[in-house]
Amino acid sequence: MNNILIDTGFWFGLYNRRDDYYHQANELNEYLSLANIIIPYPSLYEIINTRFSKNKEGLEAFERILQKATLIDDKEYREDTLKLTMDSSLRYNKPYSLVDMIIRLMLSDKKLKIDYLITFNDKDFIDICLNRNIKILHD
Repeated sequence: MNNILIDTGFWFGLYNRRDDYYHQANELNEYLSLANIIIPYPSLYEIINTRFSKNKEGLEAFERILQKATLIDDKEYREDTLKLTMDSSLRYNKPYSLVDMIIRLMLSDKKLKIDYLITFNDKDFIDICLNRNIKILHD
Protein backbone atom coordinates (compact mmCIF):
# COMPACT_ATOMS: atom_id res chain seq x y z
CA MET A 1 0.00 0.00 0.00
CA ASN A 2 1.21 3.51 -0.80
CA ASN A 3 1.99 6.18 1.79
CA ILE A 4 0.52 9.67 1.56
CA LEU A 5 1.91 12.52 3.63
CA ILE A 6 -0.79 15.13 4.12
CA ASP A 7 -0.18 18.83 4.69
CA THR A 8 -2.31 20.92 7.04
CA GLY A 9 -4.24 22.86 4.40
CA PHE A 10 -5.92 19.70 3.14
CA TRP A 11 -7.60 19.11 6.50
CA PHE A 12 -8.88 22.67 6.71
CA GLY A 13 -10.33 22.31 3.22
CA LEU A 14 -11.87 18.95 3.96
CA TYR A 15 -13.68 19.97 7.13
CA ASN A 16 -14.64 23.59 6.42
CA ARG A 17 -17.23 24.26 3.70
CA ARG A 18 -16.15 27.92 3.54
CA ASP A 19 -12.49 27.11 2.90
CA ASP A 20 -11.14 28.04 -0.55
CA TYR A 21 -9.96 24.44 -1.05
CA TYR A 22 -13.13 22.70 0.14
CA HIS A 23 -14.03 21.23 -3.27
CA GLN A 24 -10.46 20.21 -4.08
CA ALA A 25 -10.03 18.53 -0.70
CA ASN A 26 -13.25 16.59 -1.11
CA GLU A 27 -12.18 15.40 -4.56
CA LEU A 28 -8.90 14.17 -3.05
CA ASN A 29 -10.63 12.56 -0.07
CA GLU A 30 -11.02 9.25 -1.94
CA TYR A 31 -7.24 8.72 -1.75
CA LEU A 32 -7.42 8.45 2.04
CA SER A 33 -9.01 5.02 1.85
CA LEU A 34 -6.49 3.77 -0.71
CA ALA A 35 -3.26 4.47 1.16
CA ASN A 36 -1.55 4.75 4.50
CA ILE A 37 -1.97 8.27 5.82
CA ILE A 38 1.09 10.00 7.24
CA ILE A 39 0.68 13.12 9.33
CA PRO A 40 3.68 15.02 10.69
CA TYR A 41 3.01 15.47 14.40
CA PRO A 42 3.67 19.25 14.28
CA SER A 43 0.83 19.59 11.77
CA LEU A 44 -1.56 18.64 14.56
CA TYR A 45 -0.75 21.93 16.31
CA GLU A 46 -1.90 23.77 13.20
CA ILE A 47 -4.89 21.54 12.46
CA ILE A 48 -6.44 21.23 15.91
CA ASN A 49 -6.57 24.92 16.67
CA THR A 50 -9.31 26.64 18.66
CA ARG A 51 -11.53 27.17 15.63
CA PHE A 52 -11.27 23.56 14.44
CA SER A 53 -11.78 22.14 17.93
CA LYS A 54 -15.23 23.81 17.93
CA ASN A 55 -16.16 21.96 14.71
CA LYS A 56 -17.53 18.82 16.39
CA GLU A 57 -18.41 17.01 13.16
CA GLY A 58 -15.02 17.76 11.60
CA LEU A 59 -13.15 16.90 14.77
CA GLU A 60 -14.94 13.55 15.09
CA ALA A 61 -14.16 12.72 11.45
CA PHE A 62 -10.53 13.72 11.95
CA GLU A 63 -10.34 11.58 15.10
CA ARG A 64 -11.39 8.55 13.02
CA ILE A 65 -8.61 9.37 10.52
CA LEU A 66 -6.06 9.67 13.33
CA GLN A 67 -6.90 6.18 14.56
CA LYS A 68 -5.64 4.80 11.23
CA ALA A 69 -2.91 7.32 10.48
CA THR A 70 0.79 7.18 11.15
CA LEU A 71 2.00 10.21 13.09
CA ILE A 72 5.62 11.11 12.39
CA ASP A 73 7.47 12.40 15.43
CA ASP A 74 9.53 15.50 14.73
CA LYS A 75 12.18 14.99 17.41
CA GLU A 76 15.02 14.11 15.04
CA TYR A 77 14.18 17.07 12.78
CA ARG A 78 13.64 19.85 15.33
CA GLU A 79 17.12 21.25 15.67
CA ASP A 80 17.80 21.33 11.93
CA THR A 81 14.31 22.66 11.22
CA LEU A 82 14.67 25.76 13.34
CA LYS A 83 18.09 26.62 11.90
CA LEU A 84 17.03 25.96 8.31
CA THR A 85 13.82 27.96 8.70
CA MET A 86 15.68 30.97 10.05
CA ASP A 87 18.44 30.71 7.43
CA SER A 88 16.04 30.23 4.56
CA SER A 89 13.81 33.11 5.58
CA LEU A 90 16.47 35.60 6.69
CA ARG A 91 19.41 34.85 4.43
CA TYR A 92 18.04 33.21 1.28
CA ASN A 93 14.73 35.04 0.85
CA LYS A 94 12.81 31.75 0.82
CA PRO A 95 10.42 31.98 3.74
CA TYR A 96 8.97 28.73 5.08
CA SER A 97 6.90 28.14 8.17
CA LEU A 98 8.46 25.91 10.80
CA VAL A 99 5.92 23.17 10.03
CA ASP A 100 6.58 23.40 6.28
CA MET A 101 10.29 23.08 6.93
CA ILE A 102 9.71 19.96 9.04
CA ILE A 103 7.63 18.53 6.23
CA ARG A 104 10.43 19.36 3.79
CA LEU A 105 12.91 17.46 5.97
CA MET A 106 10.54 14.51 6.30
CA LEU A 107 10.02 14.42 2.54
CA SER A 108 13.82 14.46 2.12
CA ASP A 109 14.37 11.65 4.61
CA LYS A 110 15.05 8.46 2.64
CA LYS A 111 14.24 6.39 5.73
CA LEU A 112 10.60 7.44 5.36
CA LYS A 113 8.69 5.76 2.56
CA ILE A 114 6.52 8.48 1.09
CA ASP A 115 4.88 7.95 -2.28
CA TYR A 116 2.50 10.91 -2.42
CA LEU A 117 2.03 14.34 -0.91
CA ILE A 118 -1.29 16.12 -0.62
CA THR A 119 -0.79 19.86 -0.35
CA PHE A 120 -2.30 23.00 -1.81
CA ASN A 121 1.09 24.69 -1.49
CA ASP A 122 3.10 22.92 -4.20
CA LYS A 123 5.80 25.55 -4.53
CA ASP A 124 7.17 24.89 -1.04
CA PHE A 125 7.67 21.18 -1.74
CA ILE A 126 8.02 20.62 -5.49
CA ASP A 127 11.84 20.59 -5.49
CA ILE A 128 12.05 17.81 -2.91
CA CYS A 129 9.18 15.84 -4.40
CA LEU A 130 10.83 15.87 -7.82
CA ASN A 131 14.14 14.82 -6.29
CA ARG A 132 12.56 11.92 -4.34
CA ASN A 133 10.02 10.98 -7.02
CA ILE A 134 7.12 11.79 -4.69
CA LYS A 135 3.96 12.63 -6.62
CA ILE A 136 1.95 15.64 -5.49
CA LEU A 137 -1.75 14.85 -5.71
CA HIS A 138 -4.07 17.50 -7.06
CA ASP A 139 -7.80 17.65 -7.59
